[in-house]
Amino acid sequence: MLALGASTYATHLGAKSPLSPMEGFGIAERGATQSGPSLFPLILPSEKIPRNGPVTVGCLAKDVPPALVRFTWEDHNNGSINSSSIKQYPTVGNSAGTFTASSQMTVSAEDWENFQPFYCKAENVNGSARIVRRAAQTEPKLIIRGPRQQDFKNPNKNANIVCVGSHMHDASTTVQWLKDGNILDSGFTTTGSAAAGCGGYSVVSELAVSKADWSADKKFSCRVHNKMFSRTENISSSMICDSDCPGDIVEVHVETIPPSFVDIYLTKSANLTCRISNLPEEEDLKELHVTWTRVSDKKELDTVIGQVKRQENSEMFFVDATATICKEEWDKDAFECKVTHHLLPAAEIKTLRKLHGGTPHAPAVYVLPPPSEQLALQETATITCLVKGFYPNDFFVKWMRNDEPVGPSEYFTSQPIQESKTPERYFAYSTLNVKEQDWSYGATYTCVVGHEAFPLQMSQKTLDKNTGKPTLVNVSLVLSDIASSCH
Repeated sequence: MLALGASTYATHLGAKSPLSPMEGFGIAERGATQSGPSLFPLILPSEKIPRNGPVTVGCLAKDVPPALVRFTWEDHNNGSINSSSIKQYPTVGNSAGTFTASSQMTVSAEDWENFQPFYCKAENVNGSARIVRRAAQTEPKLIIRGPRQQDFKNPNKNANIVCVGSHMHDASTTVQWLKDGNILDSGFTTTGSAAAGCGGYSVVSELAVSKADWSADKKFSCRVHNKMFSRTENISSSMICDSDCPGDIVEVHVETIPPSFVDIYLTKSANLTCRISNLPEEEDLKELHVTWTRVSDKKELDTVIGQVKRQENSEMFFVDATATICKEEWDKDAFECKVTHHLLPAAEIKTLRKLHGGTPHAPAVYVLPPPSEQLALQETATITCLVKGFYPNDFFVKWMRNDEPVGPSEYFTSQPIQESKTPERYFAYSTLNVKEQDWSYGATYTCVVGHEAFPLQMSQKTLDKNTGKPTLVNVSLVLSDIASSCH
């Protein structure tokens, strides 16, 4: 570490800004004697080095005798540098009884940014020393970025892979692209090496890729080469993240959804649903093929593909493909959904059938009045319907007020929750918020529960303030204005 301060460097070099020995590197080469000068390279801090115009570098000789020190400078070809660009300053003593001497030289920004070495040689009566000085070299970097799915939303269905090489130490840098290991001769544009100050040179190349190749997980390679650097970076759709990590590759997902008991009860038919999610865009619908088939006789069913919808909290989309069958078919047969899509490596087949895991068990239904503490607030009141001990776990709850249906937005019904494993049983609850006034004036509220194990597949309980007790009636009540049959 050099013990002299910045003010000393400014004194020696006559610089407008202090030079620092901490930038870059130097290698001292001693002469024949071991008492030649100790040399240190000097350069302005990197943030103060001009991007255009001359760059000033310095050479400091420390612990020299008071006799004259002679400096000479050479370029990277060992040729002498024009003396008009060199300054030498007088030897200066310090309180320790030793002396220092210095010299400075100006070089072109082009040579400096090209990392060309320069040599400073100092001689006195006791010997000589030589030091090499070049721009501080930052480790070269190569970055490759893949496209996002939304980048393909153009008429040509193409997007770009970008390859950026920075901090290159050579202006003659080449870029080569490969697809699955095969060299590409076209389809890319490369911006030639551009000087980036002391950051060296940068090069940018963009390769156009088709949506089909990207979706097929083709591997693309960017190979950057010069005399001092050679590296290859690979990229494919399965190797990157998008969704603005950017580009998470999310696989298309296929799942089957069984018909709900409430739909079977109301329509006497069963809707088989095949849901295809993580679709990147609505336009992919024309590339989607879905068929439902009955397993027993391989009969293809009429399949209807619905509207594409955006997934919740996502830039992706999903679509449902449905087929309608009779309730009796659902009870005894199995069905297959086959999906083909260019983002799937192969056709995906999912099987759906009604579960017959145990003996059906009807639920017990309890309707609970609002708590007295809640009624005392004279605001809203909550009536609770507890559905307990049923199997299988498919059920429905609907509410009625004074024998009129209540809209689904006015009540909440939980998902079935397992309460025991042996035997397998489930419970659920539904809460209805009512006006305290309506309750106090004697309005009646009915909880209607549907389950396949009820004798008539449905049960209802009615509660009001006056009776205080719910009344139970088993009925076969049609809750839809249109009840259809399956033939």
